[in-house]
Amino acid sequence: MSSDWRSIRADLVSKRFAFLGPYPPCPWYRQLHDEFVALVNISPEEQEHLMNDEVRMFLAGYESENIRFTYVSDTDAPVGIKVNPSLDPFMRSAVERFKKIFIDIWYIRVHGYVLKHDYSFSLTTRAVAEEVVKRLNRLICPIIEADAYDLADFGLNTLSRSVAAVQSSIKVYANVVTALKKDRLIGGQVLSLLYDMRMKVIVEKDIRDLQEIFDVAWKMFAMRVGAWVEQGLLNDSELEFIVWPTSSLSAAITQKILADATVTLDSSDYVLMKDLCPVFLLDLLPSIAKCGDYNMMMDKARMSEGKASTDWSKLDVTGLQRKVQEIERQKSAVVLKQLCASISFDSAIRDTMTLLLEGRDIDILLRFCQKESILDRPIEEVSKQQLRRVSESFIKGVARKFPFVSNFKLSSANKCVFEELRDSSLVNDAPAEQLEQQPQMLFLDLLSVAFTPPSKIEKLIPTHVVEMYILVFRTSILLNAAIMYLSEAIFELGLARNPANVGRACILSALYRNVTDLAVSLTNAVARGVTNFVSEMSKAESVDSALKLQKDVVFQIFAESGLNQWRKVAYLKRLVDLVTRLGVSGLLQSSTLSEDYYVILEDVESMQLVE
Repeated sequence: MSSDWRSIRADLVSKRFAFLGPYPPCPWYRQLHDEFVALVNISPEEQEHLMNDEVRMFLAGYESENIRFTYVSDTDAPVGIKVNPSLDPFMRSAVERFKKIFIDIWYIRVHGYVLKHDYSFSLTTRAVAEEVVKRLNRLICPIIEADAYDLADFGLNTLSRSVAAVQSSIKVYANVVTALKKDRLIGGQVLSLLYDMRMKVIVEKDIRDLQEIFDVAWKMFAMRVGAWVEQGLLNDSELEFIVWPTSSLSAAITQKILADATVTLDSSDYVLMKDLCPVFLLDLLPSIAKCGDYNMMMDKARMSEGKASTDWSKLDVTGLQRKVQEIERQKSAVVLKQLCASISFDSAIRDTMTLLLEGRDIDILLRFCQKESILDRPIEEVSKQQLRRVSESFIKGVARKFPFVSNFKLSSANKCVFEELRDSSLVNDAPAEQLEQQPQMLFLDLLSVAFTPPSKIEKLIPTHVVEMYILVFRTSILLNAAIMYLSEAIFELGLARNPANVGRACILSALYRNVTDLAVSLTNAVARGVTNFVSEMSKAESVDSALKLQKDVVFQIFAESGLNQWRKVAYLKRLVDLVTRLGVSGLLQSSTLSEDYYVILEDVESMQLVE
């Protein structure tokens, strides 16, 4: 995307400033194509006076009768100088010592002129170029305009010493404008360049020069950040700030930018341009984005936070970071209060947790699936109509008491829950490789729920949080299904009253105990997690803190149930796979049940699965 946005911006800016027409040609160092005039019968003293004046003229930005730049065909920048060969050799040598400073000044004057007049660059770039040229003139003008020089000390030597005193600063300035033009940097990219250059230099004078140039660009950027985070205002006709209005872009271009974006805004009116954020503020970009979102949410709710109260141009980098984070917290608290009041957040999150974490009426869901004869059927054989019937029956039943549940529906996932857990951050020490897939995926393996959040609630109960809750829900389904199968199998054995089944009954009872222990452990962890969430949520002061608490409850559940360790997850997987693959009939008839169960126990005892 880094190259695409440049072409998009170039096209928009060229149209926007087309009425200005082409800018005048650069007046600096216009090439003189006449041949050198041979100097005859001119004394060394007269040559000294002459060349002293011409060197000053060259410093001022003009080629002279006896000093010219040399160029090569593949670049427009000079590579050296040529001096009138009829001059005294000693004089030519003295002039050639100025070659590097002449070339550096050429870069500053010529590239600086382009940066200031070419509108394909930006306001920040022009401001930096203007500052660099101004600083160059401040250094060079006293040298050019000096009246006295000591011929007894050889005038060019005096001039050379004066130039050498400022050569370091001029080199820094030349590097700045050269990089700006070569890489066509704008906005935050300019700040990134100056920040990086400042970090690399070690001479105090160079550090000070770069810091002062950096401050020019920084003030402009800081004021734009302030207007955006405090009031949601955007004043950027040249598209160099990190926020672009989509009103300037076509729908196709907007979608292309959003497709590559790692940080986005909730509003469709703006897009974030990460490439235009200074590298040293990338960590702050999410906060800047959130402030923009909060401003837009407050505008929709017709809430006002008043006018800007801070002079952002006076803040340094650290001060701006702290101020943005402070405003983010303030606006987040206001938005949280407004959202909770307008959308019944407490009941919405309660209903969500009741369904997904507490697993309300999961046993009824399993009965519905059994009634449709789809629970242990291969996923390919389950029709959409069957899934819809089960979903409607189950969701409507739960939603009578917990209305927000109506925003959910049953669905089939793409992967089993254990593969999802392996990929998640909830479980430690999970294997890097994919799990071995079952020969055939059952409906039970992929039974899940889908969430369609109302527009007003999505900010406080986002989809990514619900997806974490669904992992708990799917784990609970498997445990409850295993318990159901084992209960029915044990019941059938009891009805048979066959003494020959005592051994199988013992195995089933042991399996039942193992699975029940896991289910109880998970249920208790959920109860503690939800209770803790309710307590902490009453103290939440921002949207971020509310979201963090919602995610923390899942981490707490997995930690307290021990399922944050892969060995225990693998143990659970082995147990439920054994039970659910066999089903009731398999549990009653399998000739390898005892052997399969003892293999799991041996793995437990050898610490391969759980501690």
